[in-house]
Amino acid sequence: MIYNVTRTDKNTDREVYNLLGKPFGLLHKLKNGSIGSEPFIIMDCSADFSIDIQSNDYDRKSNIELRPKGIILHYRKKSSSFIWPIAFRDLIISYSREELGISDGRLNVSLKPRVKSKKESAFVLKMMANQAAYLDQ
Repeated sequence: MIYNVTRTDKNTDREVYNLLGKPFGLLHKLKNGSIGSEPFIIMDCSADFSIDIQSNDYDRKSNIELRPKGIILHYRKKSSSFIWPIAFRDLIISYSREELGISDGRLNVSLKPRVKSKKESAFVLKMMANQAAYLDQ
């Protein structure tokens, strides 16, 4: 489910906490490194996202946040902020250096790195490792 988080809503926060856990604390971030991705550009997505794929790249910018039990895709549309929380148990990832596909079985999004790199994204590899570790529990 996609949430509009332009204004703080305690019910939305509670639903996201129940699904993915609370955000990592400062000590975890210092010990394990960044929990946020580099910027991505949304190349294609489900109609529920209501994004104009023909707009310029800046309007389609997104980031991914790692949580204990899943990820959150953050994106903006005009002056509104949206999130798409996905639990690791539902997360389907397809990845190459040029494109990252994320799905939960109902919604999907195709992303490309905003900055081209010759190496694989360390964040995406960390995200996939965390998913594997979570599912092995």
